[in-house]
Amino acid sequence: MWPHLTAWADHSSIASNLADQRDGQHHKAPLTDEEQQMWTERAQAAQRRGELELTESWYAADGQPITLAYLVEDNDSTVVALRGDPGVPGWQVIGHYAHEYEAGKALPAPVPPGILRADVSRFNRPAPAPEVSLQDLIRGVVEGHTAGDASNALLGAVQRGYAAGPMVRLQELLETSSQFASALETVQGRQIAARLSALGRQVDFLTREVEEAAEDLGATVAVLPPHRTPVLRARPRPAVDTAPPTPPPRASTTARHR
Repeated sequence: MWPHLTAWADHSSIASNLADQRDGQHHKAPLTDEEQQMWTERAQAAQRRGELELTESWYAADGQPITLAYLVEDNDSTVVALRGDPGVPGWQVIGHYAHEYEAGKALPAPVPPGILRADVSRFNRPAPAPEVSLQDLIRGVVEGHTAGDASNALLGAVQRGYAAGPMVRLQELLETSSQFASALETVQGRQIAARLSALGRQVDFLTREVEEAAEDLGATVAVLPPHRTPVLRARPRPAVDTAPPTPPPRASTTARHR
């Protein structure tokens, strides 16, 4: 039964979405062609000024993206709804509203958003791989005595495979985030995906450099010189002529009488 429960949990948003749409919506009269052109031009001008603040987006049942935005003009803002990708020419304003709640009631209901990987479920995750934190690796260098100690800490950061190190995990995060940004299927998403992919390649190059430096450090077969001795940190003692602190007064007790 567990696989069925997992599948239902993954798709429960679809059922709740259908239930929400069953309540019906208060559709506002659509804009005329002249009104739509006027509001679209105002929103485009605000976008060029940097005063079109995007707040929320979703997909309607017809497959078109809808985005809510604040159109700021002369220190006054109006909620507008855009149809299309705001990152490329061709999008249009399909409505303006006093506030977001009114917009949500008037606009087409959202369909459930997609996921990056269809074979991954948050209800059926594999057991996490063991990881060593950067803090532990730094402590290994600070408390180490030999070049091998520092080398092992560095190699732990760039270790690959099942128990991958933090630098390898960072590269994996960048690459996965790049795939996510590309899957948004927007112009800005594709641009950010390219940036994240480039950063992932830089981290991969840096990881290999760290690995080579760690191996070279371990090959030095050196130890820290003995004059680098620990500094004793004794707790400060009160001066000889300092009076001991006065103990707090004891609470008085009332004698009992038989």
